[in-house]
Amino acid sequence: MSLELSSPETEEILGAQSAPRKFQCPTCSRRYKRREHLSRHATSHTAERAHRCNSCNGAFQRADVLKRHVRTCNGGTPRSGARRRACDRCVRQKKACSSHDPCQGCAKRGILCYYSPVSDNVGNLDQTQILDPTRPVKDGDRKEDPASSAGITLPFGITSEDLQAFAASSLDDLLNSGALEQATPNWPQLLDPPLGRVIREDLSVASSNHPLYFLGRITSNTGLVLSFECGTQDQREQIASALQFESLHAVNANMPDQPVPSGLSLGPVPPLLDNISDSSTENCFPMNWLSDPLSLKTHDILLLIQEVVTIKPRNSAVTLDWSAALKNACLQFFSPSNLRRFLGMYWAIWHPNVNFVHRPTFDPVSAKPALVAAMALMGACVSPELPDNEDARMWLNCVEEIVFIDDDFNSDLPNSSSGSLAIHRRKIQILQAAFVVCLFQTWEGTDSSKGRIRRYRFATLVSTARDIGIATATHLNYAELARHEFEWKEFAVREELIRVFTWIFLLDTAFVIFNNLPPRLVIKEMKMHMASPEACFQAPTADQCHNQILLHLPAGSCYWDISFRGAFESLSKNSLYPDTCQALADLGYLNLFALTSAIHSQIFQYRSSVSTWQNLTPVRNTLSNWRSVWQLFSSTSFFGISPHITVDDQHLRPDNMWRRIGFSRFCHEYWLLANLMAERLIIPGPLQGNDYGPLGEGPLDPILNKYDQTSMRQVNELIMGLQTFQL
Repeated sequence: MSLELSSPETEEILGAQSAPRKFQCPTCSRRYKRREHLSRHATSHTAERAHRCNSCNGAFQRADVLKRHVRTCNGGTPRSGARRRACDRCVRQKKACSSHDPCQGCAKRGILCYYSPVSDNVGNLDQTQILDPTRPVKDGDRKEDPASSAGITLPFGITSEDLQAFAASSLDDLLNSGALEQATPNWPQLLDPPLGRVIREDLSVASSNHPLYFLGRITSNTGLVLSFECGTQDQREQIASALQFESLHAVNANMPDQPVPSGLSLGPVPPLLDNISDSSTENCFPMNWLSDPLSLKTHDILLLIQEVVTIKPRNSAVTLDWSAALKNACLQFFSPSNLRRFLGMYWAIWHPNVNFVHRPTFDPVSAKPALVAAMALMGACVSPELPDNEDARMWLNCVEEIVFIDDDFNSDLPNSSSGSLAIHRRKIQILQAAFVVCLFQTWEGTDSSKGRIRRYRFATLVSTARDIGIATATHLNYAELARHEFEWKEFAVREELIRVFTWIFLLDTAFVIFNNLPPRLVIKEMKMHMASPEACFQAPTADQCHNQILLHLPAGSCYWDISFRGAFESLSKNSLYPDTCQALADLGYLNLFALTSAIHSQIFQYRSSVSTWQNLTPVRNTLSNWRSVWQLFSSTSFFGISPHITVDDQHLRPDNMWRRIGFSRFCHEYWLLANLMAERLIIPGPLQGNDYGPLGEGPLDPILNKYDQTSMRQVNELIMGLQTFQL
């Protein structure tokens, strides 16, 4: 059997043969495996535009492009309040825009494409230039801006006066006085830390009328890449090229164990498969897999998938039937080379968003097959190659079944002691695998899969976490230990447990926020340490890890005494002492994200109360104190200074993409949404006529009326309906 490579271009480079592509284009001779792919490709060779707009008489080659056009078409006549023909980003960069939704430039970079309404005061461009971005800019079209003359590119709609007004006043004074919205209409974009790096491409396309940029995006899109921080399309393609280069380097040099310069290697790379007949794969692996240590992992995954396909439990979501063709497809998708490639994509593209696997000590050869399969499937889901995305969907339900029937997931765990936590790494790994399954099924699966994860699988995950013991997720005070006493792998296991419990709590609050589902975890049971700084968790060696701990978490640091529950309870007090505020600010993005998400769990409990009187003082205290902590953190978080920022995101390369900050850097938006919800909490009026009221009648929830919803439409409408925000 021969592997199907990732792209036709790669096949040409290697001269390898892939699966038959029997549908050939008569014009350019390109071949496709499916007839519909050939039909779609054929339109690129013709000038025919069969799909016509009834309003403006515009013609398009594809129906989906026409559908997007119709949503924005105004009959060819620009009017006040209508969408411009060019998106904000293309206008700001003075580039031609395809006017699609998203436009070609934004879609290629994987960033939000936004069209501001046409008005008389849009930026510094005149009306003609906005409506026709392809028209050359004349000398008098654009006003001179001090920032432009200094070589600084500001986000669209933000001027030098905005930055000067922001810098001239205390942020706390501006927030309290309400003057920030008037003096600086684009103030939400300036809250993204660090303050010295407010010029960011991803925030430059955010609307000044919608401060909840990330939350608006995650509730209006489907799929992991469109919803989360997975890098731009160019960055993902660079990662794919770097991973492919590793394979090419190993093949050409004929030295599988030779290290490669890209820094993404996860193990020795074997030679590519030769042409082997199908009959030779029935009872054994290809001969040149035998030297690859990951071939055993492929075999383990194959047996697990065969088990869940052939022995389906009652109400199983697996609908596949086992056959020789399915076996070959499984071997191909989870082949050693694909495992290595998908794991590389997992680390570089996805890991920053959910960073609970310790990469420096992770070994795919010794890790649980269920975890390797789940991570590889996640890597395929975020791959820039469309065939990888399509093939991954075939195995979503199978890997879900593998994980949740795993013996380590369902077995009893003896009581853990502080010195024996390392022996439970397999239990931690199955928790990580289950969490990854919940993620890719929630954002990539069908509606039935999303409901199943939310209602059943995640409840099992929470129960297993409780069986392990949330209170066991604590650290020793490693700063008090000499280097020879410091056990790096023990630190890694403890930190993984802390982080996986933190992310389970975060997914629980995500279901509360986006699906209006009652929380399953209680803040009072979160008696565990907070996550350690990224500089410690990402350290590549034991010596560097110990040095980072001594540097950022000395023996007298407040970190060793702070629990998740204690940190949240301190926020609910009337005021924070300066030392407490500083200690909480030092916790970093992930911990501050968890604390602000906990506010939503607290608000849900208030919303669910049937009493006619609610004391919202603790909620208001928490919101006010978290804002103070965030401002202090924002003012001191700079690359090269903060232990929570280990790479400059303006100079990312494939080998350091895994070190960047994921979507947790948007945690201030979760605070903004919580503040909005707290303002909408109202006291229901008294019942009229009797004490119990008419059947089925009563006051509606002032925020979200429908519970346990698969669609995030109602929370999206709440977010996108936000035109003004009163702090």
